[in-house]
Amino acid sequence: MPLPRLVVITLLASVVIGSVTLAAADDTIPGHAIDRTATGAVIAGAVGLGLGLSLIPVHVHRGLWAHELFGDADDAVHTSFSLRAADLSDGLLASSIAAPVAYLAGDTIEDADGDRWLIYGEALAVNFAVFEGVKHLVQRPRPYLYARSPEATEYAAAQGDDAYQSFYSAHAATAFCAATAGAYLTAVSSTSPGVRALAWGSGFAAAAAVANLRVRAGKHFYSDVVIGAAVGIAIGYVVPALQADHQPYVPSLGDVGAAAAGVLGGGVLSELLPIDRRRSDPRRRGRLAALRRAHLHLGPAPIAHGAGVGLGGTL
Repeated sequence: MPLPRLVVITLLASVVIGSVTLAAADDTIPGHAIDRTATGAVIAGAVGLGLGLSLIPVHVHRGLWAHELFGDADDAVHTSFSLRAADLSDGLLASSIAAPVAYLAGDTIEDADGDRWLIYGEALAVNFAVFEGVKHLVQRPRPYLYARSPEATEYAAAQGDDAYQSFYSAHAATAFCAATAGAYLTAVSSTSPGVRALAWGSGFAAAAAVANLRVRAGKHFYSDVVIGAAVGIAIGYVVPALQADHQPYVPSLGDVGAAAAGVLGGGVLSELLPIDRRRSDPRRRGRLAALRRAHLHLGPAPIAHGAGVGLGGTL
């Protein structure tokens, strides 16, 4: 089972179980009316729909695409391949979608926490159903299928159906959906601009790093991660916004700036992370070579009342 599907289903099960154990009371998300029964039904239905759509047959020998969506930008990824970048993206994705579960709980467990978890789980469930459907209907070949190295060829042969599920990136969609939904639910419950900025900035930094690492791994084209990010952001915002009493939360300029800074920071840091360049595009080998030889590591980092992403190592 691909990582996004496994992580999303596991997290959704934990979210639902944890949420229904909270007693029903008047303390809910400010400005939002949550129907817990309906939300649970949407989660179950979306997960079931996603699993059903994953049964659509994939034609593994349908051939490669002659023209890519983003033209030369996508063509430049054809020779990219790095198992280390793929592993890094998997670990960072798991951390980025689990982190909001921790920081949405706040200092104490209360009924509003359960509602936030349910809405967060609902966003991830809808996102899961959408990307499963699109992947199995479009069936785009992954970049590593174009590579000619023996290792890439051997890896591609072992992937089966997954080798033709490049469009769009489930990793990017899930990471950005988690970042957006988590930041939205934090913002409507917090009056602190600093807390809101941290939620938007850190979440989008992790999501951008996930997306860029998927490209460096040869798992996705730039068009896959850009479109996946756009879909994830849309779902992560719309799902909680639809449950607002009147006016949904609209990110402030500070929130948008923090998110943009997070994307820039996450993209740059993930580009600096060293991976095995022998499997990558030779045109990129000389770029930032000294920095990529540095011993840098990106991973989850605990902070007060939540979790974050830390970069460590030596230059």
